[in-house]
Amino acid sequence: MQGLQQAALQAQADTAMKEMEGEYRPLPVMDRLAAHVKECWQQAQHDRGSLNNRMLDCLRRRKGEYSTDKLQNIRAMGGSEIYMRLTATKCISARSWLSDIFTPAGDKPWAISPTPMPDLPPHFKQKLIMTAVQGAVQLGVPLEQMQELLEKHEDRIRDEVAQESEKRAERMSQKIYDVLVEGGFRQEFDAWLDDLVTYPVAIFKGPIYRRRKRLKWVDVANGDYQPSTAFEVIREFKRVSPFDFFPSPSAVNINDDWVIERHRLTATDLSAMRGAAGYHGKGITLALNEYRLGGLREWMSVDGERSRLEGRDATANKSTTIDALEWSGKLQGKILLEWGMDARSIPDPYEEYLVSIMTVGNYVIRALVNPDPTDRMDYFKCSWRSVPNSFWGEALPEILKDCQDMCNAAARALANNMGYSSGPMVAVSQDRLAKGQDATKLHPWKVFGVTESRTGSSAAPINFFQPNSNAQELLGIYERFSRYADDITGLPAYAFGSDQAAGAGRTASGLSMLMSAASKTIKNLVRSIDIQVIEPCITKVFNHLMLDPTVDKTCKGDLQIKAIGSEALLHKEAKNQMQQQFLAMTNNPVDLQIVGLEGRRELLREAAKGLDIPVDRVIPSQEELELRQMEQAQQEMMMAEQEQAANAQ
Repeated sequence: MQGLQQAALQAQADTAMKEMEGEYRPLPVMDRLAAHVKECWQQAQHDRGSLNNRMLDCLRRRKGEYSTDKLQNIRAMGGSEIYMRLTATKCISARSWLSDIFTPAGDKPWAISPTPMPDLPPHFKQKLIMTAVQGAVQLGVPLEQMQELLEKHEDRIRDEVAQESEKRAERMSQKIYDVLVEGGFRQEFDAWLDDLVTYPVAIFKGPIYRRRKRLKWVDVANGDYQPSTAFEVIREFKRVSPFDFFPSPSAVNINDDWVIERHRLTATDLSAMRGAAGYHGKGITLALNEYRLGGLREWMSVDGERSRLEGRDATANKSTTIDALEWSGKLQGKILLEWGMDARSIPDPYEEYLVSIMTVGNYVIRALVNPDPTDRMDYFKCSWRSVPNSFWGEALPEILKDCQDMCNAAARALANNMGYSSGPMVAVSQDRLAKGQDATKLHPWKVFGVTESRTGSSAAPINFFQPNSNAQELLGIYERFSRYADDITGLPAYAFGSDQAAGAGRTASGLSMLMSAASKTIKNLVRSIDIQVIEPCITKVFNHLMLDPTVDKTCKGDLQIKAIGSEALLHKEAKNQMQQQFLAMTNNPVDLQIVGLEGRRELLREAAKGLDIPVDRVIPSQEELELRQMEQAQQEMMMAEQEQAANAQ
């Protein structure tokens, strides 16, 4: 013991001596970043105790399973273990409804439009002004009247600016749609909807830059094609499981403070990161050297039960996978510069920068500054029912909890009562049965051998009696709470194909009124998705494309993003009918003179979009329409000249 104390004292003395001589080095900044992430990770884990149990309970109810304690109590009482999957039905119905709204074929739940006063690049405005000046010069307008002429043409120039902005908005819309398709937005968003109807919060992430191998078919001689592979940087999107997302305990919204996402990587994934922009090759090498064979798991108490409920083996690949923690938040520029980040991305060392740090164990493998100019993270969240001043909302299974439990209790009691009352019960005096008689097995025409009563009793040795059936009362309880579940969730059964609609629901007009009233709950949820997920996510993609120098400049402009899931998509059929009616109303010579061919062309384009018709192949572009008008005018002029020549002869 004394030897250990002396060794400790000697080590302290050696450290003090080295520090005085300047040989002692403080904790490296890289380790400080890892220590900071580890500290935040421990705080987040400590804050997740009750929430993990809530999410597991939601997942059990979605799968139709009792908790371990509840199942033990049921088995202790005996009887049925039936579970009526009311929660699963509501979750599937809600997800289908949302999927029809947000991911219909050919439609986008968002739109891009110019700002009310679009601001185009100066060179384009100058080009319009020069065109007007050249036209005035050709007409012989004096220079002193040029300003007056430009003022007269100001409205026309403004209209041309608006038209150019609309063209740019349409090109940018197609570009964003192409990014979403290549990045798997639709598949991940569809999986995200499952989280939304199951857990207290659903997390969506994007865009994420990934280096992927892409296959292309190259045209060679004689019309043959050969495969060619190349690596490309793809903007991808991801649904993040709420089990793997850890916000700061003080956060209410995503961007209030730091957040941590837990990744599960393989050694191949880590090795592929070496050499990529922003990744630290030395940290990756050290992590692979230490965790390659034994793996690394940031275990939590819920991981085993979560894996079982999600249909995965909790023990599979536990020694080969490596967990990484991605920390997103703000850090001082000085710390990032000391770590070795490029000084060009950190102009002010005392400014707070939004960064993303990924660690494996005690090693930092990546540190990047988020390029988004709005300083917003790449995560977005939404809940089925938000709770004020809370990061986590209220899940649909939690709202249905009481109704689900009552329906389960009624169903178990009904199953038990039906079993009891399905046949007669028998009371047997065992002392009066003859030897070898078994009263537990009954069949028609069975004969029991009995003896005389020792007490002289005249009662029958075997009595049959029928238990009462309470099936109707129990069915009434079940149906009552099942209907109550429709009310508290706003998801009535008749909205998803059920024919059990009483009262006003028995007529077409009455059912339409009920459907309109029931959709108000889902409309409120759709509006929350628009504001909290769709609009900020598409805006972030737009900002990244505006910053990308490789994107065509004709796509860029003063544009704004607006989510339309809660507006246009819920009323798509009514909108299409109104467009058809408007086209029919304006199909007359008087209205055609007012709207002109250009206006008629725009009306036809909008109507064709709503009908999923290939617009570009059916409706001519503005340039093609102008060319046709010029050709028609030339033909009319030639015919007029020929007619005049004929009259003169």
